[in-house]
Amino acid sequence: MIKRRSKKQSKPTKSKAEGVEAGVAEAVPGGDPDVSSEEQSAEESIGNPEEQGDAYTVREWDDATYAMAAERADPEPCPRCNRTGFYGPRAMDHGKKFRQCRFCGFLQNVGKAPVQLRPVAHRCDGWPEVADAPYLWWIDPDEKWYTCPYCSKKAPVKSTNPFSKGAGVKAPADDPDHPWWNVPQGASYATYIKFWESWPITTGRVVL
Repeated sequence: MIKRRSKKQSKPTKSKAEGVEAGVAEAVPGGDPDVSSEEQSAEESIGNPEEQGDAYTVREWDDATYAMAAERADPEPCPRCNRTGFYGPRAMDHGKKFRQCRFCGFLQNVGKAPVQLRPVAHRCDGWPEVADAPYLWWIDPDEKWYTCPYCSKKAPVKSTNPFSKGAGVKAPADDPDHPWWNVPQGASYATYIKFWESWPITTGRVVL
């Protein structure tokens, strides 16, 4: 059984929270495809669990970040797909705070309602793999074109050419045969860090 941190615990002191926030921001490189694409705003709300309709608060982000970065607590499941090992609080260098799942595309910025991102994966020679599947870059659902960070080519998200494929792909949550369904569930923080560190694309830059 995974032990969860009690919600009745007091909020970390300002100095601790600031230190954790800085650590999370530094752990997300500026060139991280998953994170840089999240700067795009999306207006398509996710209609799953009721609690997703509520705005995500700074207090919730602080508590989740402190639990992960300071206490190394067992990761919480995504509120949309219920998977662990893909979801958690994130931060951008310029102070943007949010939570996101790389399994289903759930994204919620502090103070905002949830949105649903779309996954893309280019098919160039330089595109990496992780956990036996192509690496995914999550984009705004309204984006029509995508520029690959590995070959710099621009590709349509959805192709109208019958002889070529667009960069858009199914989210793992929507593909029962996707290899990421094999990622261990209900595991500890240390287990997930070790798992994702074993893949070249995520070595040294794991953010649960």
